[in-house]
Amino acid sequence: MTGYDTLFASINEAHETLVRGPSQYKWLASAKRYVQQSRECIGLAGTRHGEVVYDIGCGPGYLLWICRERLGCSVQGCDPLRDGPIYKELYQALDLNQCISSHVSSIQAPLPATGLKYDVIFATWITWIGFGNWSAEEFSTYIHHCKQHLTDQGRILLRFEESRFEEKLYESCLKQLGSRVAPLCYLFRA
Repeated sequence: MTGYDTLFASINEAHETLVRGPSQYKWLASAKRYVQQSRECIGLAGTRHGEVVYDIGCGPGYLLWICRERLGCSVQGCDPLRDGPIYKELYQALDLNQCISSHVSSIQAPLPATGLKYDVIFATWITWIGFGNWSAEEFSTYIHHCKQHLTDQGRILLRFEESRFEEKLYESCLKQLGSRVAPLCYLFRA
């Protein structure tokens, strides 16, 4: 059994409970899609063995699990739904309870004050922050505040959800601060 088989077994066990529950949890059934996107993001960020990783809006935690189990990274993340039933069992199944907080990312405080510096910060499902409502200046401020949490060689990978992100609103800011590494994905360096 490979590490990914173990991941999918844990996910499927947690999903059995959720999929039989309220309809708003049915989207979790597409775990393979989210795991594949997590793997792509890890590659785009150039994540290496043993790095310290943070995931803003970590959702089900698949990206953190892959970084920890496959790359030996030290992982932390936040998601405002952390204590809700949508993720509770999944975090337990993946043994992520202790590394995920319920911090709500904002322009002034994208990460909680942990005192740590991170090699990689992921923000790959961040439409809940409300980018469509932010000005280019607020978006730039958000990126600068994220950079304060990076090591000297650290990087931030932002991946925007296609259906909610209007690239043209932030085009000049994105070009000035980082580089496009894939469709809807941008890499920012410390």
